[in-house]
Amino acid sequence: MNVKGRIQDILANRPIFESEADNFQIIFSNKAGQKYPFFKEINSFTNNDRMTNILIDKLKEKGLYEDTVIIFASDHGSHFKTRNRDAHLCGGDDYKRTGHDAALRVPLIIRGGAFTGGRVERRLVSTESLPKTILAIAGVDVGDKMIGENLCALIDSNDPDRPNEVYAQISESRVGRCVRTEDYLYAVYAPHLNGGEYASSPVYADDYLYDMTKDPYQLNNVVSDPAYAAVKAALREKLTGWIERAEHMTVRIED
Repeated sequence: MNVKGRIQDILANRPIFESEADNFQIIFSNKAGQKYPFFKEINSFTNNDRMTNILIDKLKEKGLYEDTVIIFASDHGSHFKTRNRDAHLCGGDDYKRTGHDAALRVPLIIRGGAFTGGRVERRLVSTESLPKTILAIAGVDVGDKMIGENLCALIDSNDPDRPNEVYAQISESRVGRCVRTEDYLYAVYAPHLNGGEYASSPVYADDYLYDMTKDPYQLNNVVSDPAYAAVKAALREKLTGWIERAEHMTVRIED
C-alpha cells in the first residue's frame, strides 16, 4: 500500500475524523465541521524521509556511518484542532497544547552505538531523557544530576520496579499537568488561570481521564465516573508525586 493509501486507511478507522483525498491532499474534519488540510504534514513526512536518506548516504560515503548515533525525535504531535474546545480552555491553542496522545506522543528512533539490531520498545519513555542519554552515549554518567533516565539502560533491562509512565506540563491553552501510564491518561488543570500568563498553580482540578484499554482514541472522558474513583485516586497520587519531584512544590487536586 502506498503512503496515500495507508493514510486514508488509518483515517478511515479513526471515528473522530472524516477524510477526503484530492490530488494527494488529505482533509481532517472535526465534529464542529472545521476542516484542516493535511498536505503540509504529508510534505513534511516525505521531506524527512528524503533528507534522512541523504544524511545516511553521506555518512556512509565518508566512512562515518558505523561510528555515528542518529536520533530522530519531535517536540510535539498535533491534534489537528480536535481538542481544547471544552469549557476548561483558558488561554490560546493552535494544534498541540494538550495532554492527549495526538499531541503528547512523538516519534523516537535511535540508531547506533548500543542501539543496533532493530527493536521496538513498548515501554513508555519521555524525551526529557534524551540529554542524559546522549551524554551516556558519549561516556558521561551524570547520575541523578539531570532529569530523565539513561535510555541505554533499557536495552538489556526488564526492571519490574521501573515506573512505566510519563509526566507532562501543558501551557498556553491552560495551566495543566498530566500523567500517562500504560492503561490510563489523567490530566488536571488550574481553574481560571490563563495558560499564557501563569506557569503553575498550588491548586488543580480534574480535567480528563481516559481508559486506554477500552478507549484508545481518548474519546470518552470518565473522570467523573464513580466506577473509576479508585483509579483516579491512584493516578492523582502519581501526578502529585511527579509535580513535587519536577517542580518542588506540593499541590492539591480537587474534583
